[in-house]
Amino acid sequence: MISLFLNTSVDFLSVAIVKDDVVLDSFYTKLNNDLSKITLSVIDDMLNRLSISKRDIDKIVCVNGPGSFTGLRIGVTIAKVWAYSLNIDIIGVSSLYVLATGVEGDYIVPIIDARRGYVYAGIYDGNYNVIMNDCYISLEELSNKVSELSSDVVYVSSNGFNGSVVYSPNIERIFKYIDMSNVSNCFSFVPNYLKRVEAEEKLNG
Repeated sequence: MISLFLNTSVDFLSVAIVKDDVVLDSFYTKLNNDLSKITLSVIDDMLNRLSISKRDIDKIVCVNGPGSFTGLRIGVTIAKVWAYSLNIDIIGVSSLYVLATGVEGDYIVPIIDARRGYVYAGIYDGNYNVIMNDCYISLEELSNKVSELSSDVVYVSSNGFNGSVVYSPNIERIFKYIDMSNVSNCFSFVPNYLKRVEAEEKLNG
């Protein structure tokens, strides 16, 4: 079983080719303005290095949010196009779960800055089981929820936001604990924004 892993949800690009939970090749870098071109180029280069055809890919594991609206749209669109052309399924993965797997601890709180004192956050235990579902939440409310936990807590983000640990990819851990039941096809797979875009919020009050 060969999987293509794709994450464009926050301020980095992460791509990997995984065969039977073994990482054959991976790529990780900060994002820039040519995300769509770079992402496709990285995937093609990786497949060429491994002498793997696109037709050899059995499934796509794609991070679909929350995170950057633009980044999510690009990643989800690539996943949908490839899934359609190859007639394969997509496994949707939470960006917060992915951040959580970059560290270890009794409790792990992945966070993404949503501005104005709010974050996207979740709470996971040491085996990356969900303790608090991913949500859009104020830092104050999140702090109150974390204070109720009985053990030490590790905060993690992609950029060290609010003093958190800076994320470092662990693709093996992502695939070890991933929920493979979250299956979509190319038509049903959509970004999970968790909140409306700012322009839509202003329009609708």
